[in-house]
Amino acid sequence: MKTPRYPRRPWACALAACAFAAPAWAADRVHAGQWETTLEVAGHSMTRSVCLSQADADAINGDERSIKAYADKVNAPTGCKVTDVKASGDQVTVKSVCASGKESVGTTTYHGDRYETVNTNGTKAQSRRVGACK
Repeated sequence: MKTPRYPRRPWACALAACAFAAPAWAADRVHAGQWETTLEVAGHSMTRSVCLSQADADAINGDERSIKAYADKVNAPTGCKVTDVKASGDQVTVKSVCASGKESVGTTTYHGDRYETVNTNGTKAQSRRVGACK
């Protein structure tokens, strides 16, 4: 039996959640470009960088269905599946279930070119746009 990737890399679903969750009210929730995310997982901090293409930004800036479709695509390699997305004002809540069967609920709050996410699995993240993609 193959061990799911999620238990070995608890930050993977958290990072994916940070990259796609977005509120439904703003014209530009995120902008294409290089985003830097600092995660706190089990008392450890790590920083990851991701390039969001214009297509990525368009999906994130769409409605809840668009956000869920993007989230499913991003989460596929982690073994996690998005079960629900709710957007209200500047906050988005994303529910996921990973291969382990454990549910995770991440809430992201947006502030222009930065946002933070708090997850029920204990993961916290802060992200900011640092410029154009490298």
